[in-house]
Amino acid sequence: MEENKARRSDRISLELPITVAGTDAMGSVFVMEGKTILVSLQGAKILLARKLAPHQEISIRCILTRREADARVVGQIGKSEESYYYGVAFLNPEVNIWKIEFPPSGEGDDAVGRVVLECGGCHIRELTYLDESELEVLEENQSLARHCKRCTDYTVWKKSSVEGGSVELSPPPVPVPAPARTADLRRERRRDVRVPVCVRRDGADEDIVRSRNASRGGLCFESTRQYPKGARIEVAIPYTPGGGNIFLAGNVVRIQKDPGSELTLYGVSYIRRPS
Repeated sequence: MEENKARRSDRISLELPITVAGTDAMGSVFVMEGKTILVSLQGAKILLARKLAPHQEISIRCILTRREADARVVGQIGKSEESYYYGVAFLNPEVNIWKIEFPPSGEGDDAVGRVVLECGGCHIRELTYLDESELEVLEENQSLARHCKRCTDYTVWKKSSVEGGSVELSPPPVPVPAPARTADLRRERRRDVRVPVCVRRDGADEDIVRSRNASRGGLCFESTRQYPKGARIEVAIPYTPGGGNIFLAGNVVRIQKDPGSELTLYGVSYIRRPS
């Protein structure tokens, strides 16, 4: 039981082309292309233009890495036109067909940011947990010097991305005070961090915004959209278009208008995962 808990990993929002093979209820073999929506060490959320049955066993091949693994269909979790979203679990999570190194999730308990970085030397990709200083250095220089276990030396790491593009953000406005906090609410130190953030909410388009401050327990971001207090959202900090982004669930706990502008400041508290 403890070993299984130690292997649980964060889920990365990443679209990768895949090939899915299996046998349908009539005994016919099928092979078809699809894509991932989320990936983790244990499985994935995939999109496929074919009906699959719960507990059905399939084979998934990642086209970019040329690795494949057997998986079990956990169930359908949505539909998009003629395609279906499925949650799948690998029969052997040690295979790691994504070629992304996943540290134990417990290592990220003190993280302020989560991102997939790629080593400039050997090009290994790792899900990396960042503290406030590392997050600021990465956003300022678009790179970070860190130790690579494969190169056995310090190398330059950059955000890993499978698509081009950049985030269009307006210049940072004149700072205004973050939403007021009571003493018992502010249990964790928050530090001014101005980086791109992606906010997701059911039934709405993604909102690409900028953070004002962040800590391991939450963040404050600015937006022209309206989010009610108590709203459940998902946020990725930092955010890279087309890259490997890690979204955390949270609740809007504070709201403050930015005088003289159309921006509203939102304080978000992350929803802790069960230990």
